[in-house]
Formats: sequence, C-alpha cells, structure tokens
Amino acid sequence: MKKSVGLMGMIGGGLCLSLEIYMLRVLQGLDKAAGSWLNSAWRYAGSGPCLAALILTVLIIIASAAIFAVGKDE
Repeated sequence: MKKSVGLMGMIGGGLCLSLEIYMLRVLQGLDKAAGSWLNSAWRYAGSGPCLAALILTVLIIIASAAIFAVGKDE
C-alpha cells in the first residue's frame, strides 16, 4: 500500500512540476501584454511565490520517493 502511495505522489508531483514550468511562459506572456516583463521565463521562478511553489513540489517528489523506497506492499 505504501509503495503505491509513494508512486502516486511521485507521478502527481512530476505532473505538478511540469505544469508549473510550462506556466512560467504563460506568466511571462501575461506580463508582456501588460507592458513590462522579465527577459527570461526562468527569472519568474526566482520570485517569491513561484520559488515557494517549486520548492514545495520538489519536496513532495522527494518525500514520495522516500516513501516508495522504504514502503512495503502488503
């Protein structure tokens, strides 16, 4: 049971991380429409809320991998 929870956490975390990375370009596009933007979409990742979301997602993936590694299927 724990292995499946860890696997689902890793898959969900990977999907969430992928969505966050793609949304950086959308955020840059919205700022371009407003008139002021940063040159690189990755600079948006360094801002407070984006950085917190990225770190939280990576921590979820790491915790899920640890649960998967030590978990036992029953």
